[in-house]
Amino acid sequence: MRGKYQFLDLIEEVLKAEKRDMSLPEIWEYAEGNGLDKKLESVGKTPVNTMNSCIRRNIANGRNVRFVQTSAHPAKYNLKK
Repeated sequence: MRGKYQFLDLIEEVLKAEKRDMSLPEIWEYAEGNGLDKKLESVGKTPVNTMNSCIRRNIANGRNVRFVQTSAHPAKYNLKK
């Protein structure tokens, strides 16, 4: 990881630990339960929405893509192999 711990780092850490497809609310629940949210500089009022924006931008970017969407309803994600 470079620089500050960000939402993409949190998502990646949770998915590495859990080794399964997860929805963003599941990822956030795991992060809070394990104190990973404390690593973030700022959380805001809607962290799941922020994670949604970050992960969708990462996937759409096409460069340094870290995640894949594995299902649509509910949206679940995992690490790109």
